[in-house]
Amino acid sequence: MKKILSSVLIIAVWMILPMTLWANEVIQDEVSNAGTKVFYYGPGLSNYPVEPTVGLPTGWNSNPDFDDSSPEWVDASLYPSGAYLDPTDPLSPFYETGAAWISFSSNGMGPAAIPADGTREVYLYRKTFKVPAVAYNLSADVAIASDNYGWLYVNGEEVLEPRVRSEDDLNFQSPPSTATIPPRLLICNNVLAAEVQDGCGDCGGSSIIPNGPTGVIFSLTVDYELPDVVWEPPVSNLGSSGRKNGSTLPLKFRLYGQNGKLMKQPQQVYLAVHEGSYTDTNEDGLPDLGETVIEWNLGNSVRNMRFSKGNGQYIANFQTQKEENLDDGWYTAVVHDVCSDEMLGYIEFNLVGKKKEKDPKPPKPKK
Repeated sequence: MKKILSSVLIIAVWMILPMTLWANEVIQDEVSNAGTKVFYYGPGLSNYPVEPTVGLPTGWNSNPDFDDSSPEWVDASLYPSGAYLDPTDPLSPFYETGAAWISFSSNGMGPAAIPADGTREVYLYRKTFKVPAVAYNLSADVAIASDNYGWLYVNGEEVLEPRVRSEDDLNFQSPPSTATIPPRLLICNNVLAAEVQDGCGDCGGSSIIPNGPTGVIFSLTVDYELPDVVWEPPVSNLGSSGRKNGSTLPLKFRLYGQNGKLMKQPQQVYLAVHEGSYTDTNEDGLPDLGETVIEWNLGNSVRNMRFSKGNGQYIANFQTQKEENLDDGWYTAVVHDVCSDEMLGYIEFNLVGKKKEKDPKPPKPKK
């Protein structure tokens, strides 16, 4: 996933560092790569023109929980070929998406590269991905090219078919099939899948033509916006003394769209408090928060995160006195997306002044 962060606002107030993430636009590329699963299905159709194959495994292109861990499904191999269109060409729809030509094997030769009867063979490709539940203003573009014929599916709905269906078999050299798809096709858990038929079968009608190598390249680019998290007092103005450990800290925030308007309908988010500071990073430079102390989902009870339709405010009470072994130090409250667990915004605070346990008094000697 690539994120375009238009600006970052950090407000430091002594012992607390509130932060609003202005993650305006997100461009998410889901592409063919070595992490894509591929399955050799077997002989397809031999007539012309080609059509999608019927009787494929149920759910292979629509069910995120489909079992693609079976031995028949393997990781696709990268298959660069000079005979195929160049995905790094600036005029290509795959330019800068990271999409690569992939195949059943590193040399592009599948189990039926040279069939005895010239029948086209079917290969199935699939990968799963998430789109944040709070994403809005979505748009999505898809593209596919293949050797020889390829169909692309999003959550089981066919969105692209071969651009060329002729005896020339140039779907891997001709302009790729491209389209803009409706945002309604994208949900929380998604499946991007391709069916590829290799070989032209009885192309000329007079001789058997071997199928030879096979390959496919495809991409789905999703463009969307995420809301801004704006924290509110008391967590945004605790002052230099931090927050007393052993009290109740109301965590309050609102969500705003990139147009600055308050989102007055509850969004699919949850709130969690993590140990440590957001500035703590791992070896990859990413936030390395500690264990989750407590989290709240949307609801009406005091144990849930409540939402006020009147002012669009989310609030949860962090009752530090009820948490066992809650040491003094830095903690980070994070608003997460329900689907992707992505951090939408965070705020850091320091708990201070935990009461020290007194050593028990020795028993009085008996008289």
